[in-house]
Amino acid sequence: MPASAPRIHTVLFRQTPAALVERWRPLSVPPAFAERYRMRSWFHFLPICLLLALSGPAAAVPTEPLVLGAEDDWYPYTAYKDGRIQGMSADIVRAAFRAADTPVQLNPYPYSRCMKLALKGLIAGCFNTSPNPHILADYRLPRHPLFRAEIQLWARRDEARPVDAEQALSGRKVAVTLGYEYGDGFDRRHDLVRIPVRKDYYGFLMLQRGRVDYALAYRNTARQLFSEHPELEGQFQPVATVHRPELYLSFSRRHPQAEHLLERFDLGMQRILASGEYQKILDGWSQAADATP
Repeated sequence: MPASAPRIHTVLFRQTPAALVERWRPLSVPPAFAERYRMRSWFHFLPICLLLALSGPAAAVPTEPLVLGAEDDWYPYTAYKDGRIQGMSADIVRAAFRAADTPVQLNPYPYSRCMKLALKGLIAGCFNTSPNPHILADYRLPRHPLFRAEIQLWARRDEARPVDAEQALSGRKVAVTLGYEYGDGFDRRHDLVRIPVRKDYYGFLMLQRGRVDYALAYRNTARQLFSEHPELEGQFQPVATVHRPELYLSFSRRHPQAEHLLERFDLGMQRILASGEYQKILDGWSQAADATP
């Protein structure tokens, strides 16, 4: 350390407090200059205040796309195929938010996980959901459903005959997909044995092998499965319609932007219904379904 350094400390500490104050007192500023400086500072700060005031409400609106969960294996409604999310309901969701000038990002998940993420507020919403009292309590639903579809009770073709689902299911084993809702009439029953599977495909395999008496599946998703898996083709037949629900995009009650996104979705749905775009999407997928063997 330089020899002069200790001397500086010694000089400072030997001075009286009054002398130190006088030594380090800031230079005085003329009053006129101070007033001009104060006014200039205010005029520089005023635009910032106005900008903040005007942008306050908008600051709560997200600029980055918010994440919605899309079921990853429920074609032709929604599935992750060929590296992207495809399906009728995915097309409807994208069209609605596009019509409302609201960017969203669709991420694929298994349905049960997708709904749990939305329940916890980790994503803004999830589709496709058939409402029941539990769904209505745990999630926000928009005014407009995505579509309506038939849930059918499937049996092996060699045992298939039309049945009354109310009577036929008592005491029987029925394959159901994890997390799916099948309507109050079925979901509240305690007189049957539910065999949970991760995918509709596994339910039909169990039915094929005689491990369950029936499998529940939506008509169009079952037809798609049979066309994609030749080992299932021609082996099953629907014997009853269990429910014909409306399917929804369910929004989280815990995600901070979910309510805003729900409002934008309803606005977009209103616009595509009025413009005819919604019906064009339904017609396009209906033709594709009719072409499926």
